Amino acid sequence: MLDTDKKDRRVKYTIMMLNNALIELMQTEHISKISVKSLCEKADVNRSTFYAHFTDQYALLDYTYTEVIKNIKNHLDKQNLNEKKPITIETLNQLLVYVKENADLFKALLSDNCDPDIQRKIMNELIVYHPYVGIDKRTKDYLAAYGMTGCISILQIWLKDGMPESTDRMSEIIMHALDKGITGFKG
Repeated sequence: MLDTDKKDRRVKYTIMMLNNALIELMQTEHISKISVKSLCEKADVNRSTFYAHFTDQYALLDYTYTEVIKNIKNHLDKQNLNEKKPITIETLNQLLVYVKENADLFKALLSDNCDPDIQRKIMNELIVYHPYVGIDKRTKDYLAAYGMTGCISILQIWLKDGMPESTDRMSEIIMHALDKGITGFKG
């Protein structure tokens, strides 16, 4: 039993080091430009060890964002959200606290160095919002795309600038932008 626990800890440590290396490299490089060799060098891991867990840098990225999605869902499961009850400012604030606590991770995943599909998947989980009652599906899709792109941009700027506003303030800004756009906005 002890050997298994020790092995599990080593595997977790290796994956954590590779994950950290990916996040660090994605601060300056696009995922397509990051090689397995550079990941292994940054993580101080052999290539054979890398390949024991992942097929390439995209598989590591997929693992990373899947863990983020799982953590977001864990936060949201405590909130009892559904189609009729959209996200509240309080819930969004709790999610933004998670984002702030993992700023480098989110800088990487929401940056231009990441796959836009991953950005959308993360935002679909982060911004659970369904205000478009009585509108046809096609229009809802347009409005949701508009809101999602705006939220990604807001979070990118906030993270890049070192998160100078509180999570409470950012929640208010995002919810106002989703509800009313820029109309009637007061600083």
